[in-house]
Amino acid sequence: MAISNAQYLKGQYDVTKALGAKVISSDFTFVIDGYEPNYLLCKQAPEPELSSAGEIEVPLPLGAMMYQPQQVKVAHQGPVAFFETVQGSIDNMMINLLTTGAIFNATLYEGTPQRFLKAKRLRDCFLQLDNPDRDWENRAQVLMFTGTLFFHYFGEVLPGNSSDYN
Repeated sequence: MAISNAQYLKGQYDVTKALGAKVISSDFTFVIDGYEPNYLLCKQAPEPELSSAGEIEVPLPLGAMMYQPQQVKVAHQGPVAFFETVQGSIDNMMINLLTTGAIFNATLYEGTPQRFLKAKRLRDCFLQLDNPDRDWENRAQVLMFTGTLFFHYFGEVLPGNSSDYN
C-alpha cells in the first residue's frame, strides 16, 4: 500500500532535509604523502570509518547466547583505482614507494587539499595493485591501475578550511 498522504510525506521530507545535505561520493581526493600532485589521478579510494571489529559470542545458560563488541577495528583495507599518465606517474610512484619500504601515510579529503570540509589521516598504508589489461580494441578507456589499499585509521580527523568547497 502506497503512502499518499501529502502532509505525512511533507513531514518526512522536512525531517530528512533538517538532517542536512547528503555527502556526494565523488566529493573526495586522496593524497599520498610525498606524491601530492598524483591526487588528481586517484579515481577511487576507501572512506575510513571506526567501528567494532566484529562480535564476540557470549554463552548463556540453557544454550542461549548474546553478543558484545570486539575491540575497535583500526586495520582496514579497501579498493583503489588510479589513472595512469603517459609519463608513468603511477608506475613511477609505485617503484619509488617500493624502493623506500612500500609504507606511506596519506590523507583522504572531503573536497580537495586546497578546500575541504574535513580530512582523515591514514597511517602505515601500502598498495597491492592488480595487473591491468591492455587491449588493442579498447580505444575508449584510459589505462587504470586498480587494487587494494591496506591502511590503519585511528579516527584522526583534520578540521576543514572551507564550509562549502567554494
